Amino acid sequence: MYQDEFLPVVFNVRLSSNQALPVEKWRSRIYDVLHVYVDQICKNEEHMIGHIKALAQIDEHDFIKYSCVSSNNVINSKLHGEHKEVFNINMIVNSLVSNISENESRVFLERSCRSLEKRDSIISIAIENTQERPVSHHHHDHGDGDDCPICNSHHHN
Repeated sequence: MYQDEFLPVVFNVRLSSNQALPVEKWRSRIYDVLHVYVDQICKNEEHMIGHIKALAQIDEHDFIKYSCVSSNNVINSKLHGEHKEVFNINMIVNSLVSNISENESRVFLERSCRSLEKRDSIISIAIENTQERPVSHHHHDHGDGDDCPICNSHHHN
């Protein structure tokens, strides 16, 4: 499969609770959201996961990393930091999946978040709007006229 068939999307997600929750509970709840998200993606056999990664920021120094690199829905997570209780977690989800639009991917993530909110009413989740990256921030724009070192100018639009 060619790399240009995979569409990278990034979502900024804010999870919050009206009471402080232990990091392990946040870790488990985020895992549940990602598990449902991956399940929805995998329902269509044309979708192939390159990777789905998430970084949940607990505070300045502590975070939880999540990673899924196949359609078998195995999601690995690792806590980097201390066990504590927090009210809010900011998370970035980076999804690289073939044959799926950004809108479809967002719908799947929104559904996953709603399923957690229904199950655990003290948690609320907001997915921030992602802004379109200007063309000047595309990986082709080096300003030196050379071919792109990432794709050697072999994109198929």
